[in-house]
Amino acid sequence: YGLLGHPVAHSLSPAMHNAAFAALGLDAVYLAFDVAPEGLEAALAGCLALGVAGLNVTVPHKEAALRLAAEADPTARLVGAANTLVAAEGGWRAFNTDVAGFARALAEDLGYAPRGRRAWIWGAGGAAKAAVVALASGGAQEIFVMNRNAIRAQDLARALAPRISPCRLEAVEITAFAPGPGDLLVGATPAGLDDGARWPWELGGLPELAVYDMAYRKGRETALVDQARAAGHRAASGRSMLLYQGAEAFRLWTGREAPVAVMARAMEE
Repeated sequence: YGLLGHPVAHSLSPAMHNAAFAALGLDAVYLAFDVAPEGLEAALAGCLALGVAGLNVTVPHKEAALRLAAEADPTARLVGAANTLVAAEGGWRAFNTDVAGFARALAEDLGYAPRGRRAWIWGAGGAAKAAVVALASGGAQEIFVMNRNAIRAQDLARALAPRISPCRLEAVEITAFAPGPGDLLVGATPAGLDDGARWPWELGGLPELAVYDMAYRKGRETALVDQARAAGHRAASGRSMLLYQGAEAFRLWTGREAPVAVMARAMEE
């Protein structure tokens, strides 16, 4: 098993999955492979030829992985991105476990339930799409998507809005960010991986928000989470989402329930 992404050096997935394999006595190993975008198609074909049974796919490959898969489950098709691949006769089967992982992380880390509420998402890639689907499935009333490349945000809204009705989905300019009390702000870019990362807005002085940065770092919070907490907001990073999506991926690969507590401990070691 393995992870394809660019970069992957920070990933906790190998520790998490290898601990799970060991706990259940499975003869398996999970490795991380740094694959540039132009090498993804060859890497997927090579993994299949070598007998790799399953893969995770992370930034920036989630949308391309769906296009390159032989088949896809309904959630991956709805999102337009895949983060989990299962080897099958004839090619890879694509799944998206980010949707369930994100919803569970919001509930358990922030005590946040989206029903009837409004969310703002910074980013317009595969992770942002998963967040939109998770929030809409949970009953969110309005979702606004913002991205430095405004055309990508518009494309995302155009593609997903008809599929998630009655939730309202709209692409807005970054300067239009105007949250109300209890709104959710989601960071769905890799920006949080950088020490010098900043939100595009000053969060101090805003109404109290729930803030979730889908990025994560080993042993410490992301810069975006630190900023949000310093401004008085409830905030969490993507470690829990990684755990919960990983547990679902483990089940898809092995047919076994994942030892979530073992996986969580391995992520902290």
